[in-house]
Amino acid sequence: MRTEIGNAATNHILKPDSWLSGVVGCPAWRVESGSGSESWAMLHTDGPVFAYAKLKAGDIAEVSQLADAGFRVVDTALTFDRPISGQQSSPRSPGIRLSRPEDREAVAGIAGRAFRFSRFHLDPRFPKHLADGIKSSWAGNYFEGKRGDGMVVAERDGGVVGFLQLLWAETGCLVVDLIGLDSAWQGQGIGRDMILYAVLHGTGDGRVPTTMKVGTQAANTPSVRLYESLGFRLTSAQYVMHFHGVAKEHQ
Repeated sequence: MRTEIGNAATNHILKPDSWLSGVVGCPAWRVESGSGSESWAMLHTDGPVFAYAKLKAGDIAEVSQLADAGFRVVDTALTFDRPISGQQSSPRSPGIRLSRPEDREAVAGIAGRAFRFSRFHLDPRFPKHLADGIKSSWAGNYFEGKRGDGMVVAERDGGVVGFLQLLWAETGCLVVDLIGLDSAWQGQGIGRDMILYAVLHGTGDGRVPTTMKVGTQAANTPSVRLYESLGFRLTSAQYVMHFHGVAKEHQ
């Protein structure tokens, strides 16, 4: 194990992910490009540890290095974007609006039960309740000012049934950070209309997007079809790799 870790450490370093550590209940690390083998000792603790990497789909040599070090591919992440110019379509669904503070509980609840294809849900080493909790916490962080620049919600029969969490990545570029819809309301065009609302209104602070980006999983065929129907085009793909374990210094 020491040799394989050494090979991976030639091109990669570990960075702590404090938020994810708090959610999964053990040290969590993000793999980044760089050198510094001492940081890889963090995978040789006496307790549970988790690490993850996102690598370009063409970087097979790096994928192989991390696979030799105990990482496994759990997801192929796809990124789509589309330029925004000229006249845009308006949402057809009623009840699409910007979120309010009182929407927090409903949004977190939807996020905690709406996902099947996230990298955490696709990883068999994560129990479903933990994968659900990660997404619930992620969406809830918006209302605490920790994640996101805006949120669109869909309301039906007096209750929130879907949400669209948004980030500004750069001037004019609006990113769909997370989108979730209650299962009872899926397949009715509500997700599509939340995106169209964001195209027209951005995050409600006067900024209007000139480009939108969104990410999904190769396993999530319905989402891929939705984004392509809205004019998004695939721009990149990444392998997502996870490491789980109680690693020992002398393994």
